[in-house]
Amino acid sequence: MIRIKFKKYFLTLKESRQLIDRAISEIPGMDEVFQRRKISLQVLEVPLRDDVAKVYYLQDTPILIEFPDGRLIPFLTAVEKLKLPIPRVVVDLGAVKPIASGADVMGPGIKDVEGKFNPGDIVAVVDEKIKAVIALGIAQRSSDEAKERGKTIKNIHHAGDALWRAVATEMG
Repeated sequence: MIRIKFKKYFLTLKESRQLIDRAISEIPGMDEVFQRRKISLQVLEVPLRDDVAKVYYLQDTPILIEFPDGRLIPFLTAVEKLKLPIPRVVVDLGAVKPIASGADVMGPGIKDVEGKFNPGDIVAVVDEKIKAVIALGIAQRSSDEAKERGKTIKNIHHAGDALWRAVATEMG
């Protein structure tokens, strides 16, 4: 088995402050997470296709992901752990396995919508049984149209993806 070596390092206080300010302005609830801005975040660089994504840690906890295109989202486990007030769609159990494998969320698989969202917003995808966050995605349409036929959420981070596996590998 080939073991990939990930690059891990700390940001400077200035770099951390800039990233924290950005996270607070772009992601609901991050102002509660980052009450102090004078902290140094740790970065794990993860090869992603032909580029590199970055997972940011706060005190050994993966908290943010920055994709190569610059998009910033919370790390999957951070949504529940930090109780981030991100809108959610609840999917039926038949949709869980495909979504947890990277499939996008289609309207007919949505049982319920919690919170309001618009196209481009970050949305958490939870299963109907235990309400665990199984994926994060970008809304393709508004919460009012979520259950209509077609793609509602573009899946961009799910349990078992490359970023998830990289963090699991780093944590031992």
